[in-house]
Amino acid sequence: MLDNFREWLSDNLRYILLGLAILIVLVILFFGIKAITGGFSDKEGKEPAQKTEQEKESGKSGDSEEKPSEEKSGNALAKDAHPEVTTLVEAFYAAWGQKDVAKMKELTDAFSKTDETKVTNADYIEEYRNVEVYTKPGLEENSYVVFISYDLKFKDVETPAPGLSVIYVYQNEDGTYLIHNDESNAEIEECIEKTRQEEDVKELITQVEKELNEAIEGDENLRKFEEELGSKVNTAMMADNGEMLTTTEICNMRAEANSDSDIVAILTKGEKVKKLENADENWIKVEYQGNEGYVYSDLLQ
Repeated sequence: MLDNFREWLSDNLRYILLGLAILIVLVILFFGIKAITGGFSDKEGKEPAQKTEQEKESGKSGDSEEKPSEEKSGNALAKDAHPEVTTLVEAFYAAWGQKDVAKMKELTDAFSKTDETKVTNADYIEEYRNVEVYTKPGLEENSYVVFISYDLKFKDVETPAPGLSVIYVYQNEDGTYLIHNDESNAEIEECIEKTRQEEDVKELITQVEKELNEAIEGDENLRKFEEELGSKVNTAMMADNGEMLTTTEICNMRAEANSDSDIVAILTKGEKVKKLENADENWIKVEYQGNEGYVYSDLLQ
């Protein structure tokens, strides 16, 4: 039997070896192809992971390109970013609280009679507290749109009223900074208004309004004062030059700012006159039907 097996093996050995060779080749091909395709699969799977890591490091998205934010573009609302501007604003509001018109004139490029009246007649203002200065770039280098938040302390009212103002500051030729106080410059006024609409400025405005409402709700005296403030203030003296005012009763328009001067015209109640400027002793210089004269401010609104 063993001899028969040996004889069979001898007769079929070449076929067996051929089969084994074919099997070995198939095995090699199988693992070779798997290794190759697995290599590509691993590579494709790792690349996105590497990209994600790079994105994490750079903080950027690979799917879309972000628009630069105000902070990235250098246009973010910055608090106390320019010491000279902060010093200027603090000095201006300190002078306002002290009714120091002379000092306010030094800090501005223009200060009209109307501006003087707004300051001197605001005797209900005790001081500006907690003045904070925020800036955004202006039209030119070393110029800024400035937002000022503060607590306004009224006389005989315990709780200060939070407030917010906006001004334009620029560097003068001698290197000093001045407050621009001429509203006739349309380009600057447009720049201020555009800046006022930016999101971080709106957030500041909303925050101050919220603080004011909370202060009013928490102090009945402050609420009453705010309601009565309009009636206490001489609106005609506060009005800007060029505005139209209305007579509240029959009155005289005089040649000079006193009750002894010649009468230029007699105005009935409800007459419209154009304000030219504030004058001394609460008189206002006006224009009526092509003539100029003076009307006592209490008779205008």
